[in-house]
This record gives sequence, structure tokens and C-alpha cells, in this order.
Amino acid sequence: MSIISSFVRLTVLVVLLAHAHAVAQTGSIQRGQIVERIEALNDASQSYSLYLPSNYTPDRKWPVLYAFDPGARGRVPVERFKEAAEKYGWIVLGSNNSRNGPWNVVVNAWNAMLMDSHQRFAIDDERMYAAGFSGGARAAIRIAARCKCLAGVMANGAGFPSDLAPSPQMHFAFFGAAGVDDFNYPELKSLVEPLSKAGIIHRVQTFDGRHEWPPVSVATAAVEWMELHAIKAGKRPRNDGFENAMWRQLLNEARTLEESKKYYEAYQLYLDLAGSFNGPRDVAQIETKVNQLRDSRDLKAAIHEDQAQIRKQRELESRLNTLIAGASTNQSEEGFDSASLLSKILNDLRKQSKASDDSTQRRVARRVLDGLFVGLIEQGISLLQTEKNYSESIRPLKLATEVNPDRSGAFFYLAWAYAANRDKKKSLQSLSTAVEKGFSDAAMIVANKAFDSIRNDPEYQQIMARLTKQ
Repeated sequence: MSIISSFVRLTVLVVLLAHAHAVAQTGSIQRGQIVERIEALNDASQSYSLYLPSNYTPDRKWPVLYAFDPGARGRVPVERFKEAAEKYGWIVLGSNNSRNGPWNVVVNAWNAMLMDSHQRFAIDDERMYAAGFSGGARAAIRIAARCKCLAGVMANGAGFPSDLAPSPQMHFAFFGAAGVDDFNYPELKSLVEPLSKAGIIHRVQTFDGRHEWPPVSVATAAVEWMELHAIKAGKRPRNDGFENAMWRQLLNEARTLEESKKYYEAYQLYLDLAGSFNGPRDVAQIETKVNQLRDSRDLKAAIHEDQAQIRKQRELESRLNTLIAGASTNQSEEGFDSASLLSKILNDLRKQSKASDDSTQRRVARRVLDGLFVGLIEQGISLLQTEKNYSESIRPLKLATEVNPDRSGAFFYLAWAYAANRDKKKSLQSLSTAVEKGFSDAAMIVANKAFDSIRNDPEYQQIMARLTKQ
């Protein structure tokens, strides 16, 4: 409860003090390019990556976007949004502290960015936004729901936290995005109905990709959509040139999707066009198009296919979880022991996921493998770092390396778990594999005390020598 109260109090305080110090703090900050690290004036342990538009001046107020990455990689979202930020005059901050984990870590990062941005820059308090990816998306939504100070949220690769649902009391616009191969794709798609029922202005867009921040084109689309709704809400002046250009662009995109037989995506875009431009324009023809598509066989077939993919994904996820549980107790299924059957299914899915052409089979395989990998890594890291249960952390991390043998980070964490569990031989083997597969953060290895027990081993020294030559 104390965390929530401090969060709300600080938010109100910042709004009351807005712009009091936003004049003399920006002189040395570069404009028009990403600044990797800005330390908060009031807390040097908090920092963020920043994009300040090249034409920034404290003489007027600017929209701001606060971004949350699940791994505290502040630069990543700033890179995605900088093009739109420059074009439309937004300030973008990406926290270098916020990550998946305890809520107070997110709160501290949010409070630090909020306070610091108001101390340094001229912020338009009516046009503050948050963006997040995966756990960062859930953090952005929770912040918007609790502070009641954000005009919009851009949620990528995940939706609402499990204990929070869309509600009529939420007054922020919602732009969701997910790759068609993202294991959280079903979650984002399933939000359309509850968002509609809650009366929350929303758009959910998909793109060709996996569980990742969206490409620049989608990040730009999100900013443009928020610009449109800021105009509609009276939070920014009307701009006929911008509105006409967006109308033509979105209409062309919807028609292209329809011609490409992507009927569900076309339907959603036509529907959004009707909602976004209703009032400033006559959208009767678009509404007719929406009704025609809604009743068409093509749309119903597309929805049926989408739902079939999701069902297959859920069935495979359930089966693999059962096999993983069975493998630890030597249970059997269909004449195979669980471990052998698990290995066979994983091999088949890996082959399907590497197909060159998009297909239902490839989408399902990628979603299932990536979701399983992320779940195992999160479980293993929690056991390793939070619970300090080193022996138990080994199994999920080892399974993660089997699910995706190409991810060097999984082998690094496995090496850490083995070292913490005093298995020097396997720790060295896993660390060597991590480096072979591209792990390059020598500082992370050097700073990790778990590896102290192997530092004098000649094999460790050879591994580090190879790493420094990469």
C-alpha cells in the first residue's frame, strides 16, 4: 500500500510543479540524436535514454513518451520511436532501470523519469504517454490506470496485468501491437472486445515479427494514431494537412490489406478509420464498408483461421507443459518416455519454425517455442537470483537451452547456475558454449561473484581470452 501511495503523491506533486524548473536544464543535452544515458538530477542511480527533437525549445510545451523495456534497455524503445518523435515533436525517454520484477522497481523508475523530465523540459501535461514491451507493457498500463495522468498507452507484446481489466474508469487511449509470431498474440487480439465494452478508444495492430518491440513503421503508426485522437479530444490544434494525409494513408493501407486478402486486418483498419474520423469527416461510406466486410464469408473465414491457430497453440503449450512435468518423474506417453517425446516434438517445432514462408504451421511453432523459452528462462532466473535455489534453477535453464540452442544468454545463465551450485566442470562447459554462440558481455561475467570459484581455472582464462578477441 505504501508503494502505491508514494506513487500517487509524487505524480500529483510533479504535475503541480510542472515547468517550474524546465528552463535551464537542457543546454548541454544534444538535440536530434539519441542520448544513451541521462542521470536523474535527484537520483543518480536512476537513468534513461533520451530523444529530444532537433527543434526543441522550452518556449512551448511538448508531448512526452515514457518507455519501459522488460530488460531495462532504455535505448531500444527510443530507437523505435525517434523517427516519429522528430516528425511530430515528441520527447521520448526510455528507462534504464525499469525491468520485469518487483513493482517498486517500476514505480521508482517512473517517478524518476516523471520528475526529471519536468525539471529539465517543457512538458505538456495533457499529452503524456507511456509505451512498453512485454512486462514493460503491463507496467505502462498499470501506471496509466493508477496515476490517471496519461493520455495514452502503447502496449507491445503483452496486454493488461492479470489483476487488472479494461474499465470505464480508464480514460487513456490504447494502441496495442503484436507480431503474428508472438506467443502473446492471442492475448492482444482478445483485448478488442473488453476494450470496446469498457468504452476505451483503442486500436490493435499486428506486424510480421515475433516477441519484440514493433518496427519503426508500427511505432510511427502508434504516434500518428495518438496525434489524431489528441486532435479529436481537443488536446492539440486541428491540422487539416495532417488529417487529410492520415485519412489518405490509412484508407490506402486498408484497401491494400483487403486486396492482399488480409480481410481481418482490413476490417479492423476500416473500423478504426470510421471511429477516428467520425465528426471531422463524413464516414458513411467507410461504415458501409465495415458492415459489408463484417457479414462477408471472407472475414468469417479469416477469423476462423485465426482462432484455429490460437487453439493449436494452446493445445501444444498444454501438451509440452505436461511432458516437461512428466520428464522429471520419468512418466511415459504413447509408448515413449516423456523426455524422448518432448525432445521429438521440440525438434519438429524447430524445423517448422525455420520455414522460409509464412504459414499457420510456422506461426504456431514460433509462438509455442518462444513462449516456452521465455517461461523457462524467467522461471530459472527467479530460482537463481531471487530464491537462491541454485540446484532447482538448473533444470529450467537447461531445458531453455534445448528449446532454443541458438540463444547464448540461456547458456550464460546455465553456467551461472552450475557455478553457484559448485559444479565447476559443467559451468565451464556452459560458459564456453555461451561464448561460442555469441555471448559478448565480458563485464557481466567478471562482475558475477558466482564465477569466482572458476576464475583461476585455465579453461576459464581461455574462454575469457576468446571472448576479448571477438
